[in-house]
Amino acid sequence: MDKARRLIIAGNWKSNKTNAEAIALVTEIKRDLHAVTEVDVVVCPAFTALAETSKLIVESNLRLGAQNLSETGYGAFTGEIAPGMLRELSVRYVILGHSERRQFQKESDALVAKKAANAHANSLIPIVCVGETLAEREAGITEQVVEGQLRGSLAGLTPEQVETTVLAYEPVWAIGTGKTASSQQAQDVHAFIRKVLVSLHGEAVARRVRIQYGGSVKGSNARELLGQPDIDGALVGGASLEAKSFVEIVKNSI
Repeated sequence: MDKARRLIIAGNWKSNKTNAEAIALVTEIKRDLHAVTEVDVVVCPAFTALAETSKLIVESNLRLGAQNLSETGYGAFTGEIAPGMLRELSVRYVILGHSERRQFQKESDALVAKKAANAHANSLIPIVCVGETLAEREAGITEQVVEGQLRGSLAGLTPEQVETTVLAYEPVWAIGTGKTASSQQAQDVHAFIRKVLVSLHGEAVARRVRIQYGGSVKGSNARELLGQPDIDGALVGGASLEAKSFVEIVKNSI
């Protein structure tokens, strides 16, 4: 990893944890990682648990993230979450374009780009996800798919906004399956993503963008994955639901 880029480990809790369970989990993570200052550690609970976890995180070295954001602001948008609602709760990061939302909510690259622009306009840092399916990898079109998602999802952002966007490469076939891309497979795609960023906004911007890997990350494989030159962190799913496993990932990244 480029020493100029600070590692970022984020836990995506997805649709899990009640308020009480979220409080218990954050309390444990906060206790076990209180001395860790070398890495940005982010927890991303469900919307219903953001208020309670925010109270615990605000005076700690942890950061709070949300799992989605509306492309709009306040108004008659039933079921949507406006950026101001997140900022009030000290949310700093927001996950956008996760493969599950692309698949189940049919989110397009264009919609992700609108959400990313809305995040930046409201001082939130988007974590923009890209990644191919197993069929796409087996068809040999991983780079084509990832580049299309990348260009589409970052469309309209300024170089300064892209520079402060976090990207997450999540091969869909490795999410929640127990399968993990090898460290070399992951590094190859991360290096390709950085190459695309160079073509979009130049070497200086591309060098500063942090790119996470996501897909069955756990303590046992974190050190090798995060030791790759273009992998700047992890977006952790299942392993972030238990304090012990999430803490192990963070500590193995240092």
